[in-house]
Amino acid sequence: MSGEQTKYTLEKIETIAQKLRAMPPVEKKKQEHSKIETVKMLRSEIAAMQKRGYSLEQVSEALRGEGLDILTPTLKNYLQRVKAKAKAKGTTSKNPATKKAGSKKAAPQPAGAKTSEPSQKPEKNKATFTARPDSSDI
Repeated sequence: MSGEQTKYTLEKIETIAQKLRAMPPVEKKKQEHSKIETVKMLRSEIAAMQKRGYSLEQVSEALRGEGLDILTPTLKNYLQRVKAKAKAKGTTSKNPATKKAGSKKAAPQPAGAKTSEPSQKPEKNKATFTARPDSSDI
């Protein structure tokens, strides 16, 4: 094999682009997902099971019974990773847009600064995030 790279004409590139654009979208129900993506999609159902008294081991057994081959330690790890990622993004909701809808408030004031509106109190659990060195994303 020679060190020369294959070159493509503009005509060939346009033909390829046309064929790619003509391809139909993949049906969402037929898309494949990794185990962690599957756990992420099922996290609210898993949390509901735990609220009903199921242990994580029982949840993983139920998932295995449905064909999701996952051990309890792996399930625990994935749930922690999904939760940490959601927390880092500032949302635990499945739909991040719902959290951002009310975020058009005044810009945060520096520490010790006084606002002209004394009745305006900082809201708890808002998406003000400060990276910390002990964060799992670092």
